[in-house]
Parts: sequence; C-alpha cells; structure tokens
Amino acid sequence: MRIGIEALPLFYHRTGIATYTHELVQNLRRLGEGDRVILFGRNQRMAGASYHDISYRERLANYFYKKYRLPGELLNRGIDIYHSPRDMGLPQPEQLPCPAVMTLHDIILVRMARDYYTPHRAYLYERRLLSRVRQADHVITASHFSREDTIDWSGIDPDRISVVHNGVSERFRPVTDDRERQRVRERYRLPRRYILCLGSTEPRKNVGTAIRAFQHLRRSRRDVSLVVTGTNYRRVAPPQAFAGLDMEGVHFTGYVGDRDMAAVYSMAAVLLFPSLYEGFGLPPLEAMACHTPVIAANSTSIPEVVGDAALLVDPRNAAEMAASLELVLESEDLRRDLVEKGVARAARFSWRRTAEETRRIYARVIATHDH
Repeated sequence: MRIGIEALPLFYHRTGIATYTHELVQNLRRLGEGDRVILFGRNQRMAGASYHDISYRERLANYFYKKYRLPGELLNRGIDIYHSPRDMGLPQPEQLPCPAVMTLHDIILVRMARDYYTPHRAYLYERRLLSRVRQADHVITASHFSREDTIDWSGIDPDRISVVHNGVSERFRPVTDDRERQRVRERYRLPRRYILCLGSTEPRKNVGTAIRAFQHLRRSRRDVSLVVTGTNYRRVAPPQAFAGLDMEGVHFTGYVGDRDMAAVYSMAAVLLFPSLYEGFGLPPLEAMACHTPVIAANSTSIPEVVGDAALLVDPRNAAEMAASLELVLESEDLRRDLVEKGVARAARFSWRRTAEETRRIYARVIATHDH
C-alpha cells in the first residue's frame, strides 16, 4: 500500500494535531506491512504554535499547492490513499486521483466559533469544513464523543465515520533523574511545588477558571503555585487574556519542548485540565503515564478518555475545582489511588494500535473505492 499523508502539521509546535501526525507516520512505518508512507507538502517558510500563525501569503500558497500540484504528485507517486490529519488539509476530494481520508479531531471551531472567528469567517469556515466532511471517502475521529458530535452536525452516513483513539508516546514516563529534573526546573523557572495547567490563553482551555480556582485554594495554603504552559494563542498575552484576575503565584512558562514535557509532568503535584471542549485530550493520559494525579473537566470527550482514573469537575465551577485540588494535595491515599489507576489507564492507549486501526480503515476504503 502506498499511503500519502499531508505534512503541514509537522511544521507546528508539537501540539495535538502535530503529535498525532508525527506518531501516526512513525508507527505506520514500523508496522512491517511493506507499505510506503510518503509525506506531501510544499516547503513552508513558517514554524509556530498553530496554523493561525501562518501569513496570508503562505496560506494562499498552500491552497494553490493543494488544488493544482498535489493531485499530480499523488498520481505520479502511485498513491493508493491520501490522508489529511487535520480538518482543512484535503482539497476537494473529486480532484484527487485516489480515495481520501480525513481526521476530524473535533468541531471546536464550529461549536465555539464566536471565541475564534468573526461571524462571517465562522460561516465561511463551517461551509468549507462541511463540504470536506461530506465529500471525503472516510472520516476518522479520536473519540466516540467527536463521532456523535460530527454526525449530529454534518448529517453524514454513520458508516463513513470511525473512531480511532489516540495513543500515549513512550517518552511519557516518570522522570526521576535529579539532574534532569533540575535542568528542566531551571530552564522554565519552575517553583518547588506546583499545580500544572496547559493551554495558556486559548479560550477553550479555560485557564481563567483554573486561575480563579487557584486563588480560592491560596486562601488556605500558600505552599503551592500554579504553572501554566503553552504559547500565547494568536499572540494574546496572559495580562490581556486574564485582565482583572489575581495572578499572584501564577507562573507562565511559554512553550515547553517535547524533550522537557515529561519532566514538567513528573514534577507537578497534580495536573488540572479544565478544558471546555476536547475531541480527545492527550495531556491527562500523558500526565498519568508520568505518575501524576489528574483533575479534569467532566465535559465533552474527557470522561471517555480518562475513565475513573481522574477526579472529574464542572469546568465552570471554580469553587468545586479548588475543593478537588485541596483533596488531592492533602490526601496521600487519594493521590496513590489516582496514580495507580492513571498508570493502568494510560497503558490502554498506544500509537501502534492507532496506526493498526487506521491502516485497516485505509484497506477498507481502498477496497470499497475499487468496486
């Protein structure tokens, strides 16, 4: 099988879609099925947190590449199936010389459009996405929640959309080496004891509620800080995004590189994951693999992913969040229970299994397309 995969997400910082693309490609190549996995994309003059950082000129160049050059490249390389690992990676599928699969991780930009777009841009995005979803030969989602959400929104045939869970990279394991921990602590100026929260200023990550919960907690204990990782979403800095909130004890690290993230998880007293919407949500599982207890939102796909291995809270209730933080910080028995369950839970999700299940979808789509 000759598999073509869009390469653009690999130019981003290693956030969710970039991680998914990297792990899928590497694990497809390791399956030993004799496949060729070939990446397609024009040379990018960018690198950054997300597609939103690409200039308009670069986006236009990507559009023309997909529309006019990509079909010929796929034909010349004899590609049997083309896979876009992100929502807008496909050209119009009828332009392609082979069947096309897309991974739709979530429809956040539809469900929470007002947090990201003007009304006009939200309308244009939804219309374009709906066209891609309805025309793709098959759609992959990372959770049953996302599958049902997508069917409800798009009306596509349920037989044309499958769930393939994400995996947890083997690099996420407890970091116990004192020198490595000290290196990471100094690099990001991490406090001695901290609650970890990911997402920086992206609205759906709900860091503002985490900060309010932390300030509730600070009334009774001053021995812990709140560390927030991640790049500033669309260059909106924390003082602007969280204006009016008490920021005492809150530390923003900026982007944390792949090499350092396992240590950041391992040194955290607890991961707080209050996201309002996730199509899957890798950080809770990554933290669990690093033996860190997790408190997570009880919304969207998150309960499906974490099972009973995390404390679940209302992501809009700062007082409830603070009470759960207090419980985990105070009770050694609860921490031990969450860590044990978390290790077992994270072990259920592997990128090799993601690759195996995705490859089976490729084979099925090719066989159906040929008849």
